[in-house]
Amino acid sequence: MNVTQSLITKYILIMLSAVLIIPVSFFAGSWLITVPFMHIQGLLNEEYKGKSYYEQMWNEEARKLEGANEKTINQKLKLLKEKYPEASMFWVNEDGQTQLPLPYHAALPKQWSSSYTAEFIKKRYGNNPYTVITFIGTDKKQGFMVIEVPEKAVEPPIQRLDPTYYNIYLGFVFIIVLSLFFFLRIRKRLRVLQAAMNNKGERGIPLPVVSESTDEIGQLEQSFNQMVKQLHESRYREKQEEELRQDLIMSLSHDLRTPLTTVRTHIYQLKNEEMTLNIQQSLEVIDTKVEFVSDLIDNLFSYTLLLNGKYPYREEEVDMARFLRKSIAQWYPLFEEENMEVDIQLPSQSIYWRGDVQWLERIIDNLCQNVIRHAKEGNFISFRLVQEHDLSSLTISDKGSGFKKNSHTKQNGVGLAIVDAMIKEMELTWSIHSTKHGTDIQIVYKASD
Repeated sequence: MNVTQSLITKYILIMLSAVLIIPVSFFAGSWLITVPFMHIQGLLNEEYKGKSYYEQMWNEEARKLEGANEKTINQKLKLLKEKYPEASMFWVNEDGQTQLPLPYHAALPKQWSSSYTAEFIKKRYGNNPYTVITFIGTDKKQGFMVIEVPEKAVEPPIQRLDPTYYNIYLGFVFIIVLSLFFFLRIRKRLRVLQAAMNNKGERGIPLPVVSESTDEIGQLEQSFNQMVKQLHESRYREKQEEELRQDLIMSLSHDLRTPLTTVRTHIYQLKNEEMTLNIQQSLEVIDTKVEFVSDLIDNLFSYTLLLNGKYPYREEEVDMARFLRKSIAQWYPLFEEENMEVDIQLPSQSIYWRGDVQWLERIIDNLCQNVIRHAKEGNFISFRLVQEHDLSSLTISDKGSGFKKNSHTKQNGVGLAIVDAMIKEMELTWSIHSTKHGTDIQIVYKASD
């Protein structure tokens, strides 16, 4: 199977594409999930107050209190506490005394010393809560004011989202991964079914598969097993019908030989009697047709034996040049009778083929008979045997009108069907090149190493 057309390849390409665009896909996917939940929690309606915001706001408010008295400063801090309830705040006056802690901090000292102030700043720097310390006004003698904001309050809204929603997002990712395993399992079952289709038994029919599920693929497996069963039944019926047909042909061939022999005997006796010219011509036609039917029956009988593997085959080494001289000599009188020019091109040296002499003789007889019956109007037949390296070929040519149809085994007689079966059985190859100017039949033998 082409790897580029595999389902798993396409699936992996989709996953790789998602990985390559992960900055965009992750950002878009996150917002598609987090924005609706942030809206539910009201986080989108709030102004984002980060660390810089609190620092800038606290510094501005401290500068506005320049020259303010204690009461004004307390009022301002109370207003700021109402505006920023998430924060803790207090201020320390010029005498180092803690004023108005909102809310009350028991850990805060009543009196601040220089060393404690330095230690406080050191502990709060970069830690939770986020702490901003600034002097009141521009005169550092007024004291300083402090605001403490929990770290969570200064985080971006997306980070303040309930972790449950992140779990939901991870759940979607888990479902995607789970779908991959589900897909791989389906692919595995389909590959098993494909392997079963390609794994054929002795009769060339696929073997059934084990179906352990009733889902869609399981139903497909059951349908496949049912198809295999029907194929076995069909093949069995075909075999029975073929055996019956072959038995019928053999029986008919045997039964028809006796009456044909009787007819030919009476024709021979009639030829010895005195009769008119018309009657003699009619007897010649009858004799020719009876001979044709006899040859046809013999071919049918031989073809049936070949199909059943009952035609005797004795392989040996055959000198083809010598064999062809003998076979052509037997046909030469008939070629002369038909006024056919015979061209024989055989090498002086021996060319050996492995095969059955009787089969080769039957092949030559059928091909010669085919030329006389269908191409004698060309008045020509040639035999050419050549060898090149490990290949040798026999070419039989004529100058007839050629075959009118492409098939040389079905449309042109049982004789050529026998030739085809015998050539294949002896592991030879053959081809026919036919035009309106004649036909070339070539048989090729390849010497084994």
